[in-house]
Amino acid sequence: MLAHFRQFDANSSSLSYAFPPPTVITGMIAGLFGIERDEYYKLFSKRFLELTVQVLTRPRKIMQTINYIYATQASHLNMSAQNVHTQIPVEFVVATQFPIQPVAYRVFLKFTDEEFGRELEKVITKNQIKYLPYFGSASFSSWLEWLGAPEEIEVVKSDNPLVVNSVVPIKAIAHDSLTLDLREEITPAYFREHMRREFAPGREPGEVIDLLWEKNQGKIKAIFTEPVYRLKLHGEDLNVIFY
Repeated sequence: MLAHFRQFDANSSSLSYAFPPPTVITGMIAGLFGIERDEYYKLFSKRFLELTVQVLTRPRKIMQTINYIYATQASHLNMSAQNVHTQIPVEFVVATQFPIQPVAYRVFLKFTDEEFGRELEKVITKNQIKYLPYFGSASFSSWLEWLGAPEEIEVVKSDNPLVVNSVVPIKAIAHDSLTLDLREEITPAYFREHMRREFAPGREPGEVIDLLWEKNQGKIKAIFTEPVYRLKLHGEDLNVIFY
């Protein structure tokens, strides 16, 4: 399975984020309900929906060159009328063990309207999906597994370092508190992603946020200035931070 989450500030080369940005996730949710493009920005703004992502498979990126043609009619698709193609480098996200292992993410959603969350569960579990989700482009199909609500939820605030399993807003990390000590053999590798959080109505550019993720273990250890949600999901203990 391939993914391509185009960086909004990329130039002619289509670079990709390592995980889906909030705008991709909200677009997927809108597609599940059949909400048309540009009609859901207010509905899924940060005021009504907070989210976060856990990177489940260690990702890597590969660069391929894609041929594009400008086609205004069907005959142009076979390169007739001297329709010259344009080659564009495109960055793809795959799992480290690609093609044996698919790239996978776990998405956590926190709606202000709990009824909307129940409707989303119904759409997915009752196979009422209007548009199938994809990983950034229609050619990169994906599938969903609804995991349900956590069995336990606890909001944690601590002056001591905590280990978080999700992507984390950089502004939520206390100054000089990020640590490389996770008491395991593999040294953490941290990366920053510069993403758009949302669009305003009319597709006006919204807030841009900086997120931190860890590539080797999927864990971030630091002192956090924002609430950490401690969840128990199918017997697994997880700490996440929403944004």
